[in-house]
Amino acid sequence: MAFSTDDIGRPGDQPQAPDGSDLSGPGSPKGKARRLLGSPPVVTAVLLLLVAGIAVLAWQASSWKQKVAVSRVVVSGANLLSRQQIERELAPFAGRKLAEVREEEVQRLLASEPWIGDAKVGRELNGIIRVTITERKPVAMTQFQGRPMIVDTEGMLLPDNGISARFHRLPQVYGIEGAVPARAGAWRMSRGDERMLDSMIAAFAQTDYAALLLREIHFSPDNQSWFLVSGSPIRFIIGNDGNFKEKLKKFEIFWQKVIAKKGLDCYESVDLRFRERVFAREPEPAGPTPPVPVPAPVPTAPPPTQPLPR
Repeated sequence: MAFSTDDIGRPGDQPQAPDGSDLSGPGSPKGKARRLLGSPPVVTAVLLLLVAGIAVLAWQASSWKQKVAVSRVVVSGANLLSRQQIERELAPFAGRKLAEVREEEVQRLLASEPWIGDAKVGRELNGIIRVTITERKPVAMTQFQGRPMIVDTEGMLLPDNGISARFHRLPQVYGIEGAVPARAGAWRMSRGDERMLDSMIAAFAQTDYAALLLREIHFSPDNQSWFLVSGSPIRFIIGNDGNFKEKLKKFEIFWQKVIAKKGLDCYESVDLRFRERVFAREPEPAGPTPPVPVPAPVPTAPPPTQPLPR
């Protein structure tokens, strides 16, 4: 059977009735429906129905939420702290109306734990309060007022409570002064000490192996701060300001080319504060051993004489 190209409709051709009339024209049923649905009153009515439906659903959800009670509290983000202990502290919220629980109230209850830096509270429709905590991050140890404390990334001195045992090695920091009480047994470092320690720790973190050797940091006034590394008594003077990263780069070069060859105790101190130069001070030679004084002999009294027998 042969087809003529005139028998195949072209794209864009309008459908036609057997009598040749246009089925989508203004007078056709489709045209009337399009005009009716596109009229402003119909569009407005549809939008009003949608808004009303959403409002009813929101009201029903809110009404249902007002009646939901807290079934349990779930804590996440606890690694250094005990999740079970925190959940026990928040257990009094169970049974209360879910809508009545406020985030500030939960945060106030957790304020007694200094290791919690932040807490976000979420309420779920199944009656669960989900508390996501952010713990503080230790960077060093210190002795403050005769007690071992942990220093975090924000310059807080926190009670150890056995947390330092979970870390392989935290450097000791000495000479922290001017800390003020914060909350729950924690202290906050002075702004100057915090900035200096933060800069030093950041510089050590960017080194190849200096951070692995670091053992102690000693704060000292007059730009005399210094540090010690494992296995060596040499004081490496790094100062209180300046480019710590550049100073530690000089330390690594000096360690490889000099100290590794001469010995871990070949110098008393190494000054890294000067540009393009390192000043090393050798230990003072020990003087001659002073003679030990010999005590003079103590004279003894002669024995008493006895009379001769007659």
